[in-house]
Amino acid sequence: MQILTKTGCFLIGWNFNILKECGEASFRTFKRLMSAIVIMMVIWGTIGFCFADNYIGVSSTTGKIAIALIFMILVLCIERFIILTIGRLGWMGLFRTILAIVMAMLGSTVFDQIIFRNDIAVKMTDIREIKIQQAIKNRMETYDADIKHFTNLRDSLGVANIVIYEKLAKQPVIATRDVTTKDVVIGKNEDGTPQMAKTTSVTSRSVENPLSAQAKANEEQIKRYQTQLETLQTKKFNTDKEVRNEFRQKKPGFLEELTALWALLKADNIALIFYIILFVFLMSLELLVVTSRGGDTKCDYELIVEHQLNIKKEMLSKSEEKLLNKN
Repeated sequence: MQILTKTGCFLIGWNFNILKECGEASFRTFKRLMSAIVIMMVIWGTIGFCFADNYIGVSSTTGKIAIALIFMILVLCIERFIILTIGRLGWMGLFRTILAIVMAMLGSTVFDQIIFRNDIAVKMTDIREIKIQQAIKNRMETYDADIKHFTNLRDSLGVANIVIYEKLAKQPVIATRDVTTKDVVIGKNEDGTPQMAKTTSVTSRSVENPLSAQAKANEEQIKRYQTQLETLQTKKFNTDKEVRNEFRQKKPGFLEELTALWALLKADNIALIFYIILFVFLMSLELLVVTSRGGDTKCDYELIVEHQLNIKKEMLSKSEEKLLNKN
């Protein structure tokens, strides 16, 4: 029994040596606070475990338990702020009440998303279908814009090639001239130095019209555009299947399920009433410690702590006066 009491004192921050000198009222207060702490730690440990399992993506049981312990320690630290406050709670009590409302909302939301999982799954199907249709529409618009762009490029090259082929039909070859210039000896000077002169020769020949090469290059580019268009048409045809597969592979997130839960609560009054009941229940549990510490009646443990504080204050005050008098 003493081990349990020491463990409880360690959890709530009480001094075991002071508690064992106190009367039954202090032990009752101690048990009441311990009950409230245990309830909160169990609830938030469960919330932490479920949160890790469903939304954080922790697969191992050890990891889920670790997350649950973190939640439990956080709640314990929060409750200690109230338990270890000396005197009236004041603003601390108001702050804890606001925090209790927030924590109750978070807790009830997580619990409801687990309790209403099947109903949320049905609602999420409707919500996802809307998102799927929007995603399909956006992707179709993108594909249509790309198809229109490459079609215009292909058609413009096709029109250009028609003009080129008409010109080639009229003039498949063109005449070209090769001009050659060379130096020749035309005589010698008086000193015997050869006299040079430039002669130019022109040779005419027929070559393929350069437009033929341009037409071939255009044909190759048209084939590439056609390949891109066929790829885009295939993707457009498979858009519905691809988008649905992408959404099917996505694991529902916390906010997505929260949106579905909110839609469910707005559409179903029974679900809304249950959520309110669960919210009030959790908020009441959150305020157990606050209500336990908020009364005017104090146990002898609290009186002893306050008495020790007053004695320390008085001793410090007298020490300060002695130092001032010496100076």
